Amino acid sequence: MPEYCPITYSMKVLGSKWKIPIIFKLMIEDGQHYNHLKRMIGDNITNFMLTKSLRELEADGLIIRHDDHQVPPSVTYHLTPLGKDLAMTMNQLFDWGQELYSNKEKNSSNSIDHLKQQ
Repeated sequence: MPEYCPITYSMKVLGSKWKIPIIFKLMIEDGQHYNHLKRMIGDNITNFMLTKSLRELEADGLIIRHDDHQVPPSVTYHLTPLGKDLAMTMNQLFDWGQELYSNKEKNSSNSIDHLKQQ
């Protein structure tokens, strides 16, 4: 039996291109309608991929789909408590990414300066 690895499992759940942006947009503004969520993410996501990603996130317990019981039909998407926990982790990852990028820029600048001096 293969060993369970929390990081590998997390990457399996979140590994598709669009799941992190969906969680991030719901973190910024919870309770989004499908079309608004699509506009927030951008034109590059297809309806098929947005629908597929939303269904998978719902199946994994990170978001809920709420039927607003209106005519015409309307649904909103919300983060679950588990999704909100992920959002907090994403904030930490965001901070770490900023530091990583800043260090890369600093190191790149130092390398260029070093090459110019030679």
